[in-house]
Amino acid sequence: MKNTISGRATTDLPGLFDELESKIRALESLGQTEEKYGNFLSPLVEFCLPEEILIAWGKHRNLNEASDGTRSLEQLLNFLNKEVRGDQLIELARSDIASGSQRKRNTCPKSVP
Repeated sequence: MKNTISGRATTDLPGLFDELESKIRALESLGQTEEKYGNFLSPLVEFCLPEEILIAWGKHRNLNEASDGTRSLEQLLNFLNKEVRGDQLIELARSDIASGSQRKRNTCPKSVP
C-alpha cells in the first residue's frame, strides 16, 4: 500500500479499500484477530489515505468518537466502505446523466426547413 507522500496522485480509494480488505482477510486466515492487529493497523491505514479522505475521516471520527477514545479499525473500514459506495453512486449518476443527454441529442428531431 502506498501513502499520500509517495505518489498516490489519483485517488484510487476502491483499490485501496479492496487491498486493505484482502490483507485483513489474510491476517484473519492466519488466526489473527482485530484486537491483535487493529491498534497498529489503523494508523498505518490512515497514513495511506489520500489527503481529502484523511480530512473527512478526521472530521467523521471526531463526531463519532468511541466512548473509550480508542481508534477502531472497524469504524475506519465502515467509513471507507461508505466513501467508496458514495463515489460509485456519483460516478453512476454522472454516466447516466451523460448517456441520457447523449440519447436526448440523438433523438431530437431536426428542424425542417
